[in-house]
Amino acid sequence: MERNRRIWIAIGAGCASGLMLAAAAPGWIVGWIAWVALAPAAAVAIAWRGSRAGRLAVPLAYGVYLELLLIRALPFGIAAGQWGDPPPVMIGDSPVVFVAAIAVPAFACVLYAIRFGEPWGADRLPQHLQPLALVAIPASAFAALDFIRVSVDPGGLWGPLFLSQHASDSAALAALGGPWLVSFAIAAIGYAIAQLSLAVADRRPVRAAAGIALAVAAATVAGVVTGLALDRGGGRELTVAAVQPGYDTAEEDRWQTRYFEDGTHDLAALDLIRDLTPPTREAAARGAEIVVWPEAAVWVDPSAEPRVGAAIRDLARASGVPIVLPYFVRDLRQGQTTTVRPTGTFTRIQPKQRPSSFLGEDGGNRRSPEPVAAGPARLGTLLGVDNQGPRTARALADGGAELLASATHDWDELAEYQRAFAAINAAATGTPLVRSDWRYGSAIYSADGELVASAGSGLERTLVIGPVSLSARHTPYAAIGDVLGWLVLALSCLAGASALVGGYRWAHDPRLASR
Repeated sequence: MERNRRIWIAIGAGCASGLMLAAAAPGWIVGWIAWVALAPAAAVAIAWRGSRAGRLAVPLAYGVYLELLLIRALPFGIAAGQWGDPPPVMIGDSPVVFVAAIAVPAFACVLYAIRFGEPWGADRLPQHLQPLALVAIPASAFAALDFIRVSVDPGGLWGPLFLSQHASDSAALAALGGPWLVSFAIAAIGYAIAQLSLAVADRRPVRAAAGIALAVAAATVAGVVTGLALDRGGGRELTVAAVQPGYDTAEEDRWQTRYFEDGTHDLAALDLIRDLTPPTREAAARGAEIVVWPEAAVWVDPSAEPRVGAAIRDLARASGVPIVLPYFVRDLRQGQTTTVRPTGTFTRIQPKQRPSSFLGEDGGNRRSPEPVAAGPARLGTLLGVDNQGPRTARALADGGAELLASATHDWDELAEYQRAFAAINAAATGTPLVRSDWRYGSAIYSADGELVASAGSGLERTLVIGPVSLSARHTPYAAIGDVLGWLVLALSCLAGASALVGGYRWAHDPRLASR
């Protein structure tokens, strides 16, 4: 009976934490909820560590969290008419059934199997270190999970804890150690609150727990203040623009998309250039010094198609501004970007770093990301999910990029997360970013991740234009890279291995099991 009661408590705590994590996600309610969201599940994981209830709460919370995000993010019909070969898991032009019924539950089961969220090996440490370990070990595990998912998981756009802070001052932590520091701080605060609450509830001395909670909170505040106070160098001001066409290339009833069959992609490119000429000239007339077009704006290499090359060169010369032109070579299934200077010359090609192989994209053209001289600024480009995570943005910033351009082709529910990543990447690298999408969420971010201009969240044909200050200096994260990500991963592996070698000896300790 007692065991069943604990299981139900663990289920309730896990669901409560999962709901609060979802409430803090981009586009939901408010980001500050993330700082307390893990406390209910963490309290169960600490109090009943080693028991079934203790190991259930946090994996369940993460599973509920992902389910709430992904069911909303993958509506039926999102892949209707799109290019590429959809994976076999698609049902109703969406992978939502596979994701919700199989992928997320399987992932939550893996987390349960490895006892994710428990303070691995903490009880093997000296007594005076245990209060700190009860916070640091699971917080490292959460930061390591975000590091792994953002790096290798195609669905890593949904779920990283740090995205909840994209519109908050706490995003400044990313400038110091990358977004993993934000995730670590969120999890650490949640576990510190849980530990303090347990000490109060059990009428045990709260000195150690309170000290840990205060120390974690103070360190987080100090980190935010330090990040906000970083000198970005105050380079010269540059006016940038993003063109948002307001339609999708799968809309066959538009004249702009009448030539998308094999053998007619050059004609489609000419139509597209003709369609985007007015907003590009408007941007130039309003003072824009660089104009960014969305991902796969044309489906041919403009330098290899004489008529297409001539058309885009004529537009660049006539408008007098560099045009960032992402394109997709359909025959090779490769995405890349060039910038057309007002002189009519093309910059060096910048390939897509994270091709979607499950949709048939080929990454054979990839090489290390490097910025190019685009006229008024050294420019680095991010195509599609290159914007997922800070690694490409960081490499470009470290290579001297003064401005980042993120070109995407998103659906409505994805745009909010791409915008959140864009804000975090700008703050982490100290580099302003302009984001251009076909339909949703085009925006401009300053070097500290603040929103400068936005197309809003709705479907709209528009031009987004605004000033940014180019960075003469970048952030500590841009210099050190993912050192913290690898450190938290190493710490988590070490703690997990230590607990495993010890046979989770506290799992059968009657003193702990009776808590």
